[in-house]
Amino acid sequence: MSSRGISSKLLLLESRPLRHLFFARSISILGDMLTPIALAFAVLSFSGSASGLGIVLAARALPSLVLMLLGGVIGDRYPRRAIMIISNILGFLSQGLIGLLLITDHASVWNIALLTALRGVTSSFFNPASTGAIAQVAPDGKKQEAFALFAIAGNIAEIAGPVLAGIVLVYLNPGWILVADAFTFLLSAMIIMTSGPLGNPKKTKSTNGSVFQELREGLAYVTKQTWLTVLIVSASVFQFLLLSSLGVLGPLVAEKHLGGAPDWALISTALGIGSIAGSIMVMYFKPKRPLFVGFLLLIIGSGPTLLLLALPASTPIIAISEFISGFSISFFSTLEATAISRLVPNHLMSRVDSINRFGSMALKPLGMAIIGPVSGLIGVEKTLILAASITILAVSWPLTISSIRNLNFSPHKENDKQLIG
Repeated sequence: MSSRGISSKLLLLESRPLRHLFFARSISILGDMLTPIALAFAVLSFSGSASGLGIVLAARALPSLVLMLLGGVIGDRYPRRAIMIISNILGFLSQGLIGLLLITDHASVWNIALLTALRGVTSSFFNPASTGAIAQVAPDGKKQEAFALFAIAGNIAEIAGPVLAGIVLVYLNPGWILVADAFTFLLSAMIIMTSGPLGNPKKTKSTNGSVFQELREGLAYVTKQTWLTVLIVSASVFQFLLLSSLGVLGPLVAEKHLGGAPDWALISTALGIGSIAGSIMVMYFKPKRPLFVGFLLLIIGSGPTLLLLALPASTPIIAISEFISGFSISFFSTLEATAISRLVPNHLMSRVDSINRFGSMALKPLGMAIIGPVSGLIGVEKTLILAASITILAVSWPLTISSIRNLNFSPHKENDKQLIG
């Protein structure tokens, strides 16, 4: 892969609106990736209990999930640029206040949970609006490369953020990391302010209806598109079983049978590096049947890690499996985002994105809650094997659906929003 080839992809960023969106979103993601470790250790330090940390984490997740569908409606009704700016400013305030509370030793579980909930609210509006904006300003014929570039930046941030946070925590109060995160939101808002026009959702008759009418319109569109419905159902089972099993049972296996936290950190890093590799590769490979190829890759990358943890295999073998998993998931996710951006009408883009996110994530909290008790009943090994088997089925059955197998991108017709039943 030549440097000239990579440079040609970066030429996409010559577009001022896309360039500003790219840096604004990348900076805020980096800030977000700094905070989980810092906030976790800070809450454990002043609360002294895992339940306190659980309350804070739930406060972040629940508003984001509950308001996600509303965020999609708002993103299709009002200027997306304004939504992103307001969300970033609120993110600056919430994270900055958390940082100050930690630095001044005035933090409690409940005031941190309240401010963390505000951060969850902002993300539920920012994400659908930004996805719609990217789809609208990305050049025709280059949407796949554009989404791949954003994915690469996000994947790099997911690796770099925890590393930077770990280094800073050795020397400084965790509150300073939250303050740094706050300023990434402020910087992101300033960049978007200077981006120029990012396009506005097209007005339709439904835009004058109520929020619930617009949400129903989005849901009706998704349910009529078999390929979209299949994507959401498959992703929901995927997150329910695979991601929950990795998140809960992975560290447990590493602690009992591998080398503990350092080995699990190595395995997690391999996942991130694989994600970057997948995002780079998808810029150069444009399959004629993108979702068909994407699901084939997911089959390869979905089950092996859980099965290897069940053995358990050695850390290097599991790390290689996670690299492949990261590659396949990132490759698939970019193809999925491209399909949605090219085939869904722009005035529905934010709603469809939020419905997709909501449907994909809805069962994950339940999975995180029950995977531990289930493993206590039938054993960790059997739980991992069962989760791997069902996950492989969840990413295999879409290949039996004709609209998944046959979905294709017509050359030079990105503005023709096809309806695929």
